[in-house]
Amino acid sequence: MKTNKFFLSLATVMVCVSSVFISCSSDDDDNNSSKELGDKAVEELQSRLLDDEGNVIFGEANEQGFYDIGMETQADAQRLVAQYAKNYSGTANYTYTLPDARGTVQVDKSNEEGVYYNLEIRVKSIPQIKLQVVEPNYMEGDNKIRPFTYYDCDDCRLQFKIPNLAAKICPTCGSKNVKKIQK
Repeated sequence: MKTNKFFLSLATVMVCVSSVFISCSSDDDDNNSSKELGDKAVEELQSRLLDDEGNVIFGEANEQGFYDIGMETQADAQRLVAQYAKNYSGTANYTYTLPDARGTVQVDKSNEEGVYYNLEIRVKSIPQIKLQVVEPNYMEGDNKIRPFTYYDCDDCRLQFKIPNLAAKICPTCGSKNVKKIQK
C-alpha cells in the first residue's frame, strides 16, 4: 500500500515538473517566433528601401526631406503603402508596429493636391526614411527637383516613377527585374 502511494506521489511530482518545462518551452517558442517575425519584417523593408550597400534606393531626398515615388493611381499608391505598413486599409492615418518592437511605419494620408501618402519609417537597422507617394505629374513643373523616369516591374507589373539617380528596384516587391518605359 505504501508503495502505491509512493508511486502515485512520484507520478504527481513528475507531471508537475514536466508541465513547468513545457510551459517554459512554450514561452521560449513565442519569444523566438516573435524575434523571427521581427527579423523577417525588417528584411522585407530593407529589400524595398535599401540597395546592397545599405543606401536608400530612392536617390536623394527632396528639399523637405522626403524621397518621392510616383504612382499612377490611388489604388497603386495604396498597394505600395500596404507593402510598407501591413494591414493598411488606405482610408486614414495609420501606424504599423513591426513584430518584436523593431520599429514603426507611420502613414499619413495627405490632403495636399497631388500627394497620396506621406510615410515615416523608423525601424532598427534601417536609416530613418520619409517617403512621399505622389502622382507622377506632381514631380514636374514647380515641384520638380531632379529628373525622374518611369519604370515597369516585370515581377509584380507595377508602374512607378523614381528619380534617375535612384536604384532600379521595385518599391513594392523589391525586385531588380525592372525596365525603363517611355511615357
